[in-house]
Amino acid sequence: MPDQSTEDQAFNAEFDALAKHAGLSVPEKYRSALLAGFKDLKRMKALVRQPRTAANEPAGTYDIRTVTRNI
Repeated sequence: MPDQSTEDQAFNAEFDALAKHAGLSVPEKYRSALLAGFKDLKRMKALVRQPRTAANEPAGTYDIRTVTRNI
């Protein structure tokens, strides 16, 4: 299991690199909140990028009776 401080340093370095690449200057008073959001975003990205099947997709069909029931 990686050391927490090493993991935090890696997140900080990645955040700094991405902000610099985007041309952003992050004020110090917002840095901790933005870094927390960045960590959550990375966590959610891992959940979304799983192999998916057709069963995971919403149905793209409509029933004309439900669309026109008030006509």
